[in-house]
Amino acid sequence: MKKTFKLLLLTFILALCVAVSALFYFSYLRYEEAIEALPINDVRLSLKESVNNYVDYEDISPYLLKATVAIEDRRFYEREGFDFIAFGRAMIHNITSLSLSQGGSTIPQQLAKIVYFNYEVSLERKVAEIFLMYDFESAYTKDEILEMYVNIINYGDGNIGIYNASMNYFQKQPEDLDLYESTLLAAIPQSPSYYQLSNHNEATVERQKKVLNDMLEEEMITSEMYEECIKEIEYEQQGYQ
Repeated sequence: MKKTFKLLLLTFILALCVAVSALFYFSYLRYEEAIEALPINDVRLSLKESVNNYVDYEDISPYLLKATVAIEDRRFYEREGFDFIAFGRAMIHNITSLSLSQGGSTIPQQLAKIVYFNYEVSLERKVAEIFLMYDFESAYTKDEILEMYVNIINYGDGNIGIYNASMNYFQKQPEDLDLYESTLLAAIPQSPSYYQLSNHNEATVERQKKVLNDMLEEEMITSEMYEECIKEIEYEQQGYQ
């Protein structure tokens, strides 16, 4: 009985090792195909040429940039490489909620997914993202990575990139976005079709408050700025009721 159990356990472990090895092998092939088609050092230039109204980092509101980091990847500037803490936190959430609602993706991983895989969902792609993440962090500064990210993400209502979102929602240049507008925009990309502003969704406001709270926790804003923005959120909500 014990020998049979040990044999089954050994067989399972070997099968698992083979499966993991195969996953990494085929993921690495996907990664090589991706960078052969578009070398990592050419990505920023390619986006500047292909994205309508691409906006440089210094021409984007600091509030929007901070809000994005706070809600999407709060350890973005501290971390180098794969974020095991965020990944572990996401897995615990998925297990306890019996869902796959969180993936633990960092901003560089999400950038890799959009640029190279066009939102394709697969485990193989997920591993390939990690290889690309290290390339992005080697080839570009954190500010450049964040710049590229906000220029290509979906802000709902057909608005791809921060320029289109800023102009179409608020008739403002991205550099002129205030704290209220920035936190509202940063709330959208997690689920653009759900949080887009045309829906007048109360869930969007709740997520905006989470963005604001995360900024306060990360000391990106003062408590006075937080309170003022909360008042503005509540005032704006009254207009939709």
